[in-house]
Amino acid sequence: MNPMTEPPSALNLPRVLFAAGALAALAGELEALGVRKPLLVTDQGLVGAGLAAKAIAACGKNTPAVFDNVTENPLFSDVDKGAAFYAQQGCDGIVALGGGSVIDTAKMIALLGTNPGSVANYAGVRNAPHGPSAPLIVIPTTAGTGSEASPSAGIHPDAASPSVGMGSRHLVPVLAILDPDLTRSLPPRLTAATGIDALSHCIEGFLSKKHVPLGKSIALDGIARVARYLRRAVTDRDDAEARGEMMLAAFAGGAAIGMGLGPAHAVAIVCSDQGFHHGVLSGIGLVATLDATSAHVPERAAEVAAALGLERSASLSEAIAALMRELGLPATLAELKYAPRDIDALATAAHQSHFNFFAPFHPTAGDYASMLAGSLKRSH
Repeated sequence: MNPMTEPPSALNLPRVLFAAGALAALAGELEALGVRKPLLVTDQGLVGAGLAAKAIAACGKNTPAVFDNVTENPLFSDVDKGAAFYAQQGCDGIVALGGGSVIDTAKMIALLGTNPGSVANYAGVRNAPHGPSAPLIVIPTTAGTGSEASPSAGIHPDAASPSVGMGSRHLVPVLAILDPDLTRSLPPRLTAATGIDALSHCIEGFLSKKHVPLGKSIALDGIARVARYLRRAVTDRDDAEARGEMMLAAFAGGAAIGMGLGPAHAVAIVCSDQGFHHGVLSGIGLVATLDATSAHVPERAAEVAAALGLERSASLSEAIAALMRELGLPATLAELKYAPRDIDALATAAHQSHFNFFAPFHPTAGDYASMLAGSLKRSH
């Protein structure tokens, strides 16, 4: 379903299991869903870290086929290879273990498990006809993308192209297993980057024009959790409370995505052509655009500031920049060392992005060019 045709108050969420050690429930959940031959979708890093072996063991007697070739910024070819392997192995459901790249890839494999064609027939194609996906269980190993709760997926056509997306109620997993123990191996920088990603989803979803009261409450709660716990999660990987709270914040961000995002994500996507982490780009997008957006919804922006523990009149862009730098992340495209080929082309693409649909402020191409130029300006 295209987000423009969703009922205005729709909030599509999966069943959720949240607890340290919740992975142990996987076998029973597969049985309840009638999945006898799952495909485990993961990546080589998680295989090397031993987490994939834990997931395989947790499947019990329903031993999965394993597709572990998802790249860091997932490609169309990852999806199509995974879908072909799903069919070859006679699978009837999917378990996704990983971060947003793995989960987004698994969502599209699940879609192709029950719908014809290739990923190119759906990702980036508005109103592409499709039906329900194969059963999908997601087990996030990061606390940031929120893909475990969102009705969308983003995939790159190739390694040199920005990602293109698809939004549909049929991309919402049937189950999300949120086990904070699985995030402990995440390095501090990735903990920080994925946490900023969660914050970006919560903020832009909360500020969106879509009126979904439950979704707004969830998003605001997620902002407050990031403010309280992200620094702790980055500083101490064994802080179990912080790990758990950041998983809840990430889930809140995924729920917020369903309300629509905004200019920060338009910037992040058009600048996703050089392999930089999406969470960092989303934070940079917030720094570049959030004050301009806030001017159009000052009361909502004041609520965001309060949730962050700031004065209600504080500059949100400056606050996000300060947080990112405190966590060791770049806060501008210049600090990231992003090398633009054509600012005007980037600005036009950002202006045309679907992320503007529900934004309270739709910047012109000129507005985007100014914001991008400001982020690319090097301090002396």
